[in-house]
Amino acid sequence: MKFYFSTVVSVTFLNSHGSSAFSVDHTSRTSSSLHATSPNSSNPTTNVDDYVNLNRRDAISNALKTAALVTGANSLYPSVSAAAEETPLTSVPMIQLGNSSLNVSRTIQGYWQLAGGHGKYKPDDAISNMEAHYKAGITTLDTADIYGASEALVGRYMKTNPDAIPLTKFCCFKFLDEIDKAEVRARITKACERLQVPSLPLVQFFWSNYDIKRYVDVGLMLAELKEEGLIQNIGATNFDLKRLRELKEGGVPIVSNQVQLSCLDSRPIQSGMADWCAENDVSLIGFGTVGSGILSERYLGRATGPTQEEKNTASMRMYSKTAERFGSWKLVQELLNTMDAVASDVRSSGRCPEANISNIAQRYVLDTKSVASVLIGVRNQNHIAENIRSHSFQLNSDERDAINAVIAKRKGPAGDVWDIERGTVV
Repeated sequence: MKFYFSTVVSVTFLNSHGSSAFSVDHTSRTSSSLHATSPNSSNPTTNVDDYVNLNRRDAISNALKTAALVTGANSLYPSVSAAAEETPLTSVPMIQLGNSSLNVSRTIQGYWQLAGGHGKYKPDDAISNMEAHYKAGITTLDTADIYGASEALVGRYMKTNPDAIPLTKFCCFKFLDEIDKAEVRARITKACERLQVPSLPLVQFFWSNYDIKRYVDVGLMLAELKEEGLIQNIGATNFDLKRLRELKEGGVPIVSNQVQLSCLDSRPIQSGMADWCAENDVSLIGFGTVGSGILSERYLGRATGPTQEEKNTASMRMYSKTAERFGSWKLVQELLNTMDAVASDVRSSGRCPEANISNIAQRYVLDTKSVASVLIGVRNQNHIAENIRSHSFQLNSDERDAINAVIAKRKGPAGDVWDIERGTVV
C-alpha cells in the first residue's frame, strides 16, 4: 500500500475564518509508506476527576506516566516512522488501495447521510456538497445499494464529473441461501446504471449472517463480474477477521475492508485484523472516526454524553452507543482532554495553527496500520477546511503515546469488527 503527496497546486480553499488556504491537487505525486506496531493489553488507571482539571501540558505529561506500560515494540496502537513525522502534508493525498491499481483520496466523502435518518435535504444541495468537497481534494465518494437515493444522487454528480471516484456496496441481508449469479449480475448492473458509470471502481461486499456460509460463493460471483469488467475491484465492509481471511483464501480478490475505527473503537486493531491486512495487501477504510462529533470540542468538559435531543440522527445514535461501550463518560472526558492537549501541542509547535480535537482523532486513525482512508459523513460544507487540516501535520510519538495510554483503559467495544452489531458479542 502506497500513499501519494500532491505537489502541484490546482485549487485553493480557505478555511472558515478566511485564512490558511490549502492547496489541492492529486496529479503530481511522490510515494511513501505506512508503518505501525502491534497489540498489547495493559490497563493502567488514573483519577479522571483530577485529570480533567489539568492544563494541556500537564495532561500530556500525566498520560505519558502510564504510556510506557501500554506502548512499545508490541503496542496495540499506531506508530509512524520518524521520516513520516518530519514530512508535513499540504493537501489531501491519494493512496493505493491494497494491491489494486485504484487510488482513492485519504479522506472519503460518505453518503450514508442521504439514506434517511439524518434530516431532510435538497438533492441539488447534496450535489453541491459533492462538488465542493471534490474541489477541495476529497475526490472519492462512498455510497451503497441500500442507501436509498444515495447511489442515484452520486450518479447525478458523476454525470457532471466523471473524474470523481465512486465507491459502492453490495449488501446481502435476506434470502442469503437463494442468491445466484443472475441476481448478482442484475444488482451490479443496476448499480452501474444508478452511478452512471460503465464499471464500478470498488464494490464493498457485506454479508449479514455468517451462519449461512455462502459468502465465499457469492464473493466469487462478484469476482466473475470483475473478470468481465463490470467491477474493477472488490472490497468488503464490516467483515470480521475470520471471514475476511476465508474470502481471501477462497479466491475472492479482496483489496479493502470498510470498518468502524476510531479512538473509541479499536476492534479492527485488537482483533489482529490490521496486522493481517498489512501482511495480505488489504487496506482498511475507517468510518466513525470522530463519532458524529463526540470526538470534538463540542463535548469537551461536558458532565454528560449526548442527550436524547442530540441523538436525532442515525449516526449519533450509533456512535453514542460506541462511546458508552468504550467506558464511563469520565473516561471519554479523559480521552477528550488528552486529545485537546495534543491539539494544543500541535498548534503551539506550528505544525497546524488551527488543529482541534477532531483533527487529532482523524490523524490518529490515518496513522493506524493498514488504514488507507477515513470516511467522513457529509451533510453540508461546514467542515471541509477542518477535514483537510487533518492532512497538514503528523503526531509525534509522545502525543500518540498519551492517547494510547487513555485508550488502554477502555472497557470495549468488545470482540471483532461488527460482532456487537451482529449480536454475537454482548
